[in-house]
Amino acid sequence: MLTSQGFPCLFAINSFYKNHMYIYDATRYEDDSRIYLDIYTQLKFFAQDTSDIDSEKNFYTLLVVLPDPQKTTPSYIEKFIFSFLMKLKEHDSTQENINRADILKEDFEFSLDNKIWFPVFLCPKHISTIRQSNISIIAFQPKKTFDVLKKCPNDFYEKTRKATHHRIDKIYDFNRPFFLSNKSSGINAIQYLGFDPIHPEEY
Repeated sequence: MLTSQGFPCLFAINSFYKNHMYIYDATRYEDDSRIYLDIYTQLKFFAQDTSDIDSEKNFYTLLVVLPDPQKTTPSYIEKFIFSFLMKLKEHDSTQENINRADILKEDFEFSLDNKIWFPVFLCPKHISTIRQSNISIIAFQPKKTFDVLKKCPNDFYEKTRKATHHRIDKIYDFNRPFFLSNKSSGINAIQYLGFDPIHPEEY
């Protein structure tokens, strides 16, 4: 999957080739109550392990392998992912809870223990081409890495960003779908889902 030309995110590929990608298999549990606590714990350790590492040319990714969703319609994927994030947030040490309305806000950012994460969902038969994979996963990347590089961009970041956009353009033959266009709502949940939940009929 990651070595395919059809996989656009060079930041994740960078994690893979530099051995900065970690994998947690959440499909091994039959009891859902264990899954969310364990994933929360993995993200907590992951944040601690990478907190003091130079982020200038390094991107760190935690891949959480999930059971495949029963359906891949926009409404089902939204429910599947939003429910996952809400249940995971219940273990947050800040004791903050979130709901669907929160996630749909323009300025919403998913955080645990005051650390902000970029969760990205992929699965077989996803409605969006660039989100299709042979297994269902949520990739978590720490937001602080991108914040540092956006404030002080270097050649590595700019080349990786431009190359990622070029890959996406080639995949879609330079005709990007609605959720990647300027017509989308622009909310952060688009990144989580791989389509615009405000306009689910457009993808």
